[in-house]
Amino acid sequence: MSEKRQVKLGHSIWPEGRHGTGWRRRRHHKVLEGDPDFYRATAQTAERGLFDYFFLGNGEAARLPGKPGPGNREWSADTAANGVVNIADGEHYWTPNGLFKLDSFTANAYVAALTSHIGLVSTFNTTYQHPFNVARQTATLDHLSRGRAAINIVTGRSDDAARNYGFEEQPDGDARWDRAEEFVQILWSLWDGWQDGWYVGDREGGRFLDLDKIHPTAFRGKHFSVEGPLNIPPSPQRRPPLIVAGTSQRSFEFGAKYADVRFIPFADKQAEYYRKQKELAAQYHRDPDDYHLLPGITFYVDETSTAAHARFREIQDLSVVPFDADALGRVLGVDLGGAGPYDKVKDVVDVAAHPGSAWLVKDAFLGFGDEDITLADLDHFVANGPANQVPVVGSGQEVADWIEENFEDRKLDGVVVFPPYQPGSLDAFVDLVVPELQRRGLFRTAYTGTTFREHLGPSATAKTA
Repeated sequence: MSEKRQVKLGHSIWPEGRHGTGWRRRRHHKVLEGDPDFYRATAQTAERGLFDYFFLGNGEAARLPGKPGPGNREWSADTAANGVVNIADGEHYWTPNGLFKLDSFTANAYVAALTSHIGLVSTFNTTYQHPFNVARQTATLDHLSRGRAAINIVTGRSDDAARNYGFEEQPDGDARWDRAEEFVQILWSLWDGWQDGWYVGDREGGRFLDLDKIHPTAFRGKHFSVEGPLNIPPSPQRRPPLIVAGTSQRSFEFGAKYADVRFIPFADKQAEYYRKQKELAAQYHRDPDDYHLLPGITFYVDETSTAAHARFREIQDLSVVPFDADALGRVLGVDLGGAGPYDKVKDVVDVAAHPGSAWLVKDAFLGFGDEDITLADLDHFVANGPANQVPVVGSGQEVADWIEENFEDRKLDGVVVFPPYQPGSLDAFVDLVVPELQRRGLFRTAYTGTTFREHLGPSATAKTA
């Protein structure tokens, strides 16, 4: 009899809060991005909640106020629904989340010494990094963390980042994914280059190793040339898990071939999206259950539903974006000429006549817990960049209900918890939601393994040479 599926939980760290206005809630003026105590406390809280992994993103360029770029540009309901995010140009719409990014690998090396079980995901940009160095770094962290290292593969989407590495613009999508394919093939070859039994340790005969069990990479490709072998012994996981995201067909194929975890959006037709990703993995002769699909969700959790929705409103109302009916109308695809900020959404937006914006209005109703919201409320919701994330707001039981329903309906294999504000939102999830999932038999009550692969499941531990 097979084991019951278990929800996977990851935590994505957002020092200023996931929502663009979350930083304004704090009562102090300290920038948390460089605060070691913040990283320690956050990782240890996630581990207290028995999370599978702690995720750190990376950035190759600073995103300044008013500067166009990914995550800082005008968008519409249609483009957002198709995975193009996030918010409009202009200083008022800017969020500090793109300004600073600590180096994720270095930060995880720090976190590794302060934790003992949680997986540690570092982000590497394959367009600007070299696989031999990344293989060394990751194998080193895997040794020193006793098997908890993992890699999030990104290919970049910013010309600003390209210019920081001496290029005028980033390569096109196909070129980036071609390079990423070679990158991962080299990683695996380097990690697999030391065959089991390589260490002899014959002290009397003076024979340390078996040269026949050491295999050079000898890779010659379009983008890389790597001889090998790796000058680091096989690490506890040998092949640390790979994580990937993206909205292109190339990213789908890449993930289905190589990744253990995929970050996914959560939108309409979610079950169909989930099914297609699993089928694609099967086409590459993989067990679909070994390919874990997790959306990032910003949860608002409190002791009661009323308190959680009040917290949601508090964050939305911190927006300082001046109300602009024309700008909001462009996002919705609706003519709001003459409408005022205190007009009720249900009175001026005909959702049935504008299906492209229906999801946005529906999500705002869900978040506020009320269909009697104003255009100003909706404008604040839009300004906080909700694309690709349904708001999940409620008590611990209600949030657990949402996770369980979508998990059992095969729309997700777990969630990546995004904090809407700092501090406190992760603690609320750990204290109120995790016990509910445990009570329902959907989540572990203790770590049963020591490596990240063991957290992912029994078959995942087999990814070795």
